Amino acid sequence: MKKITTLAVFAALVGSSLAQIAGTWTLSPVETSLAVGPAKGDFGWWKVPAAEITSVRACQYDDEFVFNADGTYKMNFQGSTFVEGWMGGSFACGSPVAPFDGAGSYTYKYNATKGTVTLYGKGAFAGLPKAYNGGELSKVADAKDSITYEVAINGTNMSLDISIGGGYWHFEFVKKMPPLDPTGLWKLRPVSTSMAVGPAKGDFAWWKVPAAEITGVRACQYDDIFNFNADGTFQNEFQGSTFLEGWQGGSFACGTPVAPFDGANAGKWKADKNKGTITLVGKGSFLGLPKAYNGGELSAPANAKDTLIYETQIVADTMLVDIGIGNGAYWHFELVKTTRPVSGVKTQVVNGLVVYPNPSNGDFNVILANGGIINTVRVMNLSGQVVSEVSVKNSNARIAADQLAAGAYLISVETNEGTAVQRFIKQ
Repeated sequence: MKKITTLAVFAALVGSSLAQIAGTWTLSPVETSLAVGPAKGDFGWWKVPAAEITSVRACQYDDEFVFNADGTYKMNFQGSTFVEGWMGGSFACGSPVAPFDGAGSYTYKYNATKGTVTLYGKGAFAGLPKAYNGGELSKVADAKDSITYEVAINGTNMSLDISIGGGYWHFEFVKKMPPLDPTGLWKLRPVSTSMAVGPAKGDFAWWKVPAAEITGVRACQYDDIFNFNADGTFQNEFQGSTFLEGWQGGSFACGTPVAPFDGANAGKWKADKNKGTITLVGKGSFLGLPKAYNGGELSAPANAKDTLIYETQIVADTMLVDIGIGNGAYWHFELVKTTRPVSGVKTQVVNGLVVYPNPSNGDFNVILANGGIINTVRVMNLSGQVVSEVSVKNSNARIAADQLAAGAYLISVETNEGTAVQRFIKQ
């Protein structure tokens, strides 16, 4: 069995600042998407003519600039792109020219604090290949090994600026949004950034849930289920108790859910992939914590809102949720997809257990995020017969599933805390 030796890739998938830039971007079809001038924000020298965007440069406006969550970078050209004279072209569509053809191995580093993104690898670029830090290329052989851009990201829009010495190139991009489908059952992911708040999006300086509370006083909160039904209805489900704060009449401890945040009222959900939002309609429906709403925080249950809009990304089986509470401040929540315990199978709550991806068309990973030890992982059919069994003795493992036929299975994970069972779908 091949074991995972690090959680770095998984952490990268859900890193909040990284999630801002991770994804596939194309040039925005506006004149300022390719522009240059004597100073940053001054496009007095040249802007792409609107007529060229859908004609001679149409092959350029479907180029894809891909920032993968694992830190790798790709450029996809669909067979052709706009080739300028210095590249040997005739200012028309043509085959991409090496090393600007996307064939290299590229990485990137995004620094949200400094507002920069650096591309590494000869030929890597975003926008136009000729602009580099300090000048413009005049021949292909002079391609640089790295380029750093000043970056600004606003939801699904991104702008890049690069000083060429005495002038600035400016590029504007729009993110290609994948389907935003939350259908299924979700729980808070058992990590400190699963509930966090700060003065700006991605800044958790004010508070993050202490790791000790996840398996301690807030254990009753980390088994709460956020149920997105396929018919568009939404339900908060509590297993008899949840964490109650002072404004709810609680004592910052587990207690009986308080109306209207008790799951008694069914709500509705709607996802907008272009805006990257999920809207919940129905008094008392919420994600993460009930007190956060668009523009503030509740001080009494009676002030519950009828509608909440969350900025949302779904990466693999993790949902990243942000909600602005005013003055630039944001609450941030991270959820992980889950399943209900299977009837007839004795199971225990094991905090921090994550099985992903699920569904999967290949192998799957089992992680105990609280640092505990996984002893054994068993794959069973729905009759309870063991199909495969793997001894782990580690906090994480990658389980081979190639031999499994498509269908539903039970994954039994034996840990030092107890044994948990989750339903698994092999596609």
